[in-house]
Amino acid sequence: MYDVIVVGARCAGAATALLLARQGVRVLLTDRAAFPSDTISTHLLHPTGVARLRAWGLLDPLLATGCPPIDTISFRAGDDLVLRGAPYPCDGVAVSLAPRRTVLDALLVEAAVAAGAELREGASFQQVVWEDGRAVGASFGGRSGAFTERAALIIGADGRHSAVARQVGAKPIRDAGTFGCQFYGYWHGLPNVGTEIFIGGGQAVLAYPTHDEQHLVLVGWPHARFAEVKQDLDRHFLAAVAVSAPAIAARLTDAAHSGSITGSGDLGNYVRESSGPGWVLVGDAATAKDPVTAQGIGDAFAQAQSLADRLPTALGAGPRAVDAATAAHAADRERSSGAAFETTLAFAMGGNSGALLPLLRAIEHRPELISMFYGIYAGQFTMGEFVAAVG
Repeated sequence: MYDVIVVGARCAGAATALLLARQGVRVLLTDRAAFPSDTISTHLLHPTGVARLRAWGLLDPLLATGCPPIDTISFRAGDDLVLRGAPYPCDGVAVSLAPRRTVLDALLVEAAVAAGAELREGASFQQVVWEDGRAVGASFGGRSGAFTERAALIIGADGRHSAVARQVGAKPIRDAGTFGCQFYGYWHGLPNVGTEIFIGGGQAVLAYPTHDEQHLVLVGWPHARFAEVKQDLDRHFLAAVAVSAPAIAARLTDAAHSGSITGSGDLGNYVRESSGPGWVLVGDAATAKDPVTAQGIGDAFAQAQSLADRLPTALGAGPRAVDAATAAHAADRERSSGAAFETTLAFAMGGNSGALLPLLRAIEHRPELISMFYGIYAGQFTMGEFVAAVG
């Protein structure tokens, strides 16, 4: 019998398994995929998340894979507004990273296994095992064969369409809707000038460096355009970059392109009930926001740390203590992340353009406020705090 079974071994699940295993918790970490493998993600990790990797001893190993630090951000809106600044620091870390998920997820999984977690890849979650209304285990199928294991706690870290959430009947607390769609690809040969953001014309274009001397180039549209864009994705993508970022568009040649353009319109903003008798949800299984603020990986790390701070002691004190710990974790997440959720909604609905432009023009030559503006995207400040600082 295990102390915990973690269903899903990407950023939320692997980080949770790592932190628990380091404290002597008996962890079974499962995923239907094998690692390294890719997943749809815009990669960006703010200094808040980078600082956690450093605290966990994983920043240097990630940098050693060739992931370039990003210490500059430029934000362009309208015809003449350009804000150049640095990411807002967190615990002395003032860089962002945009690691390929093939690298980051594998690094987290390997660290979890090194800490003592047992990994079973190719294990497709089937159902929760119940006793007297309490989750006491989980059954799996897939490439690794059918098996059932028992544990004091089942942790669902299996993403937006969480099968664990369905099995435990996790009710929606809030469904705020879907406002955007995003698609991206990888190209060689772009100059490394940090993160570039171009806003205007009803779309957003971003470019930033990632592994293998490539740049991720991304286009975001309102969700109302999703069906239209999907009909001819390459044409719409390149046309959008040509309009909003012509200097970048000139470098997006077929010869420089790696792979295909991919992305998603499945970008709903929601919060689910996240804990119950013998179970808890983390990462996108619990709550998800539009990637316009790129907080997903950082949120997963924060939730992993929150659980790891509470569970080891509770696991030794019995089921009621475990449930109290997971309930406290979920309540604390709601208190600490509510403002960031609202800010993300505002940006996803167009709050980073139009009425925001006068404020941004007022800080064009104030580097400390430019960094604070970027701190809003990282969830470090609210829009209200930023407006008060601008004065």
